[in-house]
Amino acid sequence: MLPVVSGHSHTLRMVFAVQTSRRTSLFLVQLGLTGVVGCGKDSNVQQFTDTVSPSCQPGECDDQPPVGWEGPVWLWTGEQTLAPPCPDAAPSLVYEGHAGLQTHGTCDTCACNDLECLLPAGVSVSKGDCGGPLIDVLTPPGWDGSCWSFPPINDSKGAIFWGSSRTECQPAVAKVKKQASFTWDTFAMACSTAEKGDECSDLAGDCSPLMPPGFERCVFSASEAMSCPVDYPEMRRFHSMVEDRSSCSPCDCLPPETTGCHFFVDLSEGNECSRRIIGTTVGYNQGSCLPTAAPRQFASMYAEVRRLDPGTCTPQGGEFLGGFEPTQTATFCCEHGG
Repeated sequence: MLPVVSGHSHTLRMVFAVQTSRRTSLFLVQLGLTGVVGCGKDSNVQQFTDTVSPSCQPGECDDQPPVGWEGPVWLWTGEQTLAPPCPDAAPSLVYEGHAGLQTHGTCDTCACNDLECLLPAGVSVSKGDCGGPLIDVLTPPGWDGSCWSFPPINDSKGAIFWGSSRTECQPAVAKVKKQASFTWDTFAMACSTAEKGDECSDLAGDCSPLMPPGFERCVFSASEAMSCPVDYPEMRRFHSMVEDRSSCSPCDCLPPETTGCHFFVDLSEGNECSRRIIGTTVGYNQGSCLPTAAPRQFASMYAEVRRLDPGTCTPQGGEFLGGFEPTQTATFCCEHGG
């Protein structure tokens, strides 16, 4: 207890010093006069006036923020629909951000084009046995199986009939459309106290009224800091922007397990398919060799459908990949237990 004598009035003022873990508060009790409280970390009373400061009296004083940090500010976090306005004692909204980014996305379904059976692309006429020598005769583009003549091949001893084919499995669209959106789990807002008035300019710290429930006192940096100041150990990170890095995997098609494209193909001696010599049924990638009893001439060919079942392609792909990524990170460091 320290006695203080004031000038000529000889009025006795009693000053009680109370030391806390973070601040030293000096309470003035005087006889007949009202004093002003000065507060700040490890501060001493520097002056007293006979008028109570309306902005300093109800609260406590904060230290200046550490180098590289801004604030202190009052931070509120929670569901955005429940966010309160900035309190009267801290009316300036200085930051809005979010945490807990959630991506929601789907892709359109991949599909494959229908398959078609294709007639054999030709036939090999043999001058010897089925091993050759061979003369390949190619059918014209878009051949529909009707009688087709070609320059006569004499002294033929057989033919290798080519198998049928089909179109390839292809995606109906090369790239499917995506639908992507995002939500945040947590909303954050920071409010700044009113600017320091003249009545606080001689105190050791900035004057800050008591915070209402739901707020915590923090300093912040507009970057992704890696550690917090000693007096503000609780780290929070928030983001003000997002970047869409989502995509859909490319569509692809698997071929069918079975294909039934069967055609009967016949070679004739004349050029009008009138004198049939040899013929057989071929399947998908399945041909056959037929010899003749004696050398013959081949000059035309035709085909008839026996079975058209090319199968069905199996689509794959079109999976939603990646998501939204948070950007423009701000770091808040708050008092312990805030």
